[in-house]
Amino acid sequence: MRRIVREADTEQMNEMEDWSFSILEALNANMTPYDARLHELRGFAGSQCVASNLRRLTEGSQILLSAGKKVQDAYSLRSTPQVIGAVRDSVNYAREQIEIELNGVGDNPVFLPDEGRVITGANFQGTPIALPMEMVGTGMSMAAVLSERRLNRLTNPALSAGLPPFLTEMPGMHSGLMVAQYTACALVAETRILSHPAANQSIPAAADQEDFVSMGMTTTQKTRQIIENCYGVLAIEMIAAAQALDIRDGTSGTGVHAAHQVIRKYISHLDEDRPLFPDNDRMVELLMSSELLDAVESAVGMLD
Repeated sequence: MRRIVREADTEQMNEMEDWSFSILEALNANMTPYDARLHELRGFAGSQCVASNLRRLTEGSQILLSAGKKVQDAYSLRSTPQVIGAVRDSVNYAREQIEIELNGVGDNPVFLPDEGRVITGANFQGTPIALPMEMVGTGMSMAAVLSERRLNRLTNPALSAGLPPFLTEMPGMHSGLMVAQYTACALVAETRILSHPAANQSIPAAADQEDFVSMGMTTTQKTRQIIENCYGVLAIEMIAAAQALDIRDGTSGTGVHAAHQVIRKYISHLDEDRPLFPDNDRMVELLMSSELLDAVESAVGMLD
């Protein structure tokens, strides 16, 4: 459990949640939905935090000052703070619960020698952990769905605000990132299956003495797999965003530029079709490291 929370703690959430900032530039998004006042009026801490980070990361972007914006972008763009903010709040709650568990007494029976008492109870019951982990898993699966929908908008010429089909500069000759989206879709499909709750799947055992259990281990294992899948989807989205920014060829925001430079250290521009799995694997490693986040924070300061 400690490892799962560490993989989805606040720093990792910064590294996973806010990479949509490059998509905003790549798709020439309308930035009105990220206005601080909008999120203050609703009041959710996660939403305000994500919107603030995205504003800071795109500050200085000349691309986002260009014309041709829609009055309202698709939900997958303008609702990122609300969705990912809720995931962030869920991770924070899960971390609090697990810290209580790690510092609490889960024995049965509980011996109180100073009081001369033996208390038999159910402090072993895993539901206080299983439910938050279900919430994290479901939330991260939603983040993966959101990421794939943004990826779809990058690769679909009807939705990409002028970008070429599948982000290849030679459509018809090359497939570009078309097949990479297949991989993202497969990861999302698996993640949706893994999001089916385990915490309510109790099976009685021990002659019905143990007739209700939390299935917390199953929940934790599948949540870990969901997080790994989410990294895979986000990695493909980031590769696509870098490709789109190359093609868009404008002045990016300070944070976007820093991230783009780090990505290009490891993954070259896709000018001709090549096997993409080495790029995808390398991007996952980069997202799971601190290098990308460190570069961005060096450019814009510590993120919230």
